[in-house]
Amino acid sequence: MECGPLSSRIDGRADGCRRRPRARRRRSRLGVPRRFRLPRARTCRAGPRVDAGRGGPRERAVPHGAPALLLRGLLTAFDVRPVADRTEYRDALLAIGQYFGLEPTDEDIDRFLTALPLERMHAARDDGRIVGGAGAFDFHLSVPGGGDVPCAGVSLVGVYPTHRRRGVLNAMMRAQLDDAHERGAPLAALWASEETIYGRFGYGIAAWGVEGAVPHEYAAFHSRREPTGSVRLIDTAEALDVFPPLYDELRRQRPGVFTRSRGWWENRVLRDPAERRQGAGPKRLALHETDGRATGYALYRHKFGYDGGVATSELIVIEAFGVTPAADYDVWRYLLDIDWSAKVKVWMLPLDHPLVLLLGTPRRPAFRIGDTLWLRLVDVGAALNARAYRDGPPVVFELRDVFCKWNDGRWKLTDGRAERTDEDPDVRCDVDALGSAYLGGATFAQLERSLRVEEAREGGVARADDLFRTGVHPWCPEIF
Repeated sequence: MECGPLSSRIDGRADGCRRRPRARRRRSRLGVPRRFRLPRARTCRAGPRVDAGRGGPRERAVPHGAPALLLRGLLTAFDVRPVADRTEYRDALLAIGQYFGLEPTDEDIDRFLTALPLERMHAARDDGRIVGGAGAFDFHLSVPGGGDVPCAGVSLVGVYPTHRRRGVLNAMMRAQLDDAHERGAPLAALWASEETIYGRFGYGIAAWGVEGAVPHEYAAFHSRREPTGSVRLIDTAEALDVFPPLYDELRRQRPGVFTRSRGWWENRVLRDPAERRQGAGPKRLALHETDGRATGYALYRHKFGYDGGVATSELIVIEAFGVTPAADYDVWRYLLDIDWSAKVKVWMLPLDHPLVLLLGTPRRPAFRIGDTLWLRLVDVGAALNARAYRDGPPVVFELRDVFCKWNDGRWKLTDGRAERTDEDPDVRCDVDALGSAYLGGATFAQLERSLRVEEAREGGVARADDLFRTGVHPWCPEIF
């Protein structure tokens, strides 16, 4: 498999630390005496001052490294707070629109406001002018054990090109995570447009996805079986009634799946404007039924092509699954058997998706993997207490969280409950590593081999893995 980021990321814009200017005689351009200048830090985690807002003065991030300590407070202070009206909302959306070639219309704003109200869209202002935007949907995320945890679904993050590398993103992330904490959301999640952006804010890769294209001539399964159900095409109105309960069943089976309101189904999943089809046809909606009961569905579209009398069309799978292995088999067999499709394109499948092993020739699709969902534990205690664990002896984590200091310290996980402790640690890690392990997308052993986790006591990593182990990989089937 080829490793790399999955395509079509819909999210933010990179921002970071300003490069340290060369010294001019005895003082640098930042005003730091030359004799005190130190080598540049690896990463700057220091955020600029953010307006206190209604929550009172906000805690600043702890800078990373001595050079960052010298930079602390020397970056521009930006006023970050929720937008006040539609005009500010539009200006905040336009920050990400700078990079995706989008100009938000009144219809776009109306649609976004149904899921992302004014108070959940933060904007950074420089001298009163909006120079960046960052939104957060109110989600609930499925976690191991089948529970639902409030989660800030971070999206629409962007900084105007006039203000890149000036600390705008740091300021917005500071305000957004403080807001999520005040609202009682233990988790924050996002899809990253670039994989180097969000680690410094405590986000870790929590789920991986598979994408590829199955050639029609290599679409046979390793063994043929009779279908256990039937598939029929339905319209949007029926899909709006029958698809959501099936999706909710998926949420009970897989961690990493977020809630969808009826408005989300109407305005995101089933909405199909012609300008978003990218040369393909309309969305097709297929329902799988077993003994008259809905057991799976598929959303897909055709991208027509014909060359020299031979079909070169692509069938693009948007979302497809069955709630049982037999239904899953039938749904995918239906998609792969559709005529006039030179290949069937799939993406965002979990690493353990059955399609890989169902195919008789799994090498032919040239599957590749990439990061999908990134996760941040906003409230470590609440997040750890929200998921289920396997039985095992207690494990003490020494957690480093330089951006949200309220999480920093030692946490003891015993009998499925987490609490503060002064006991010696078994495992040491940064909060982003814990985010990678939280849903089961990575093991602590993998993270230790990647130098993201340190075993502080012999056997600590193995004991942590025994507690956190899940039977399935996490899956986030939609970019938000």
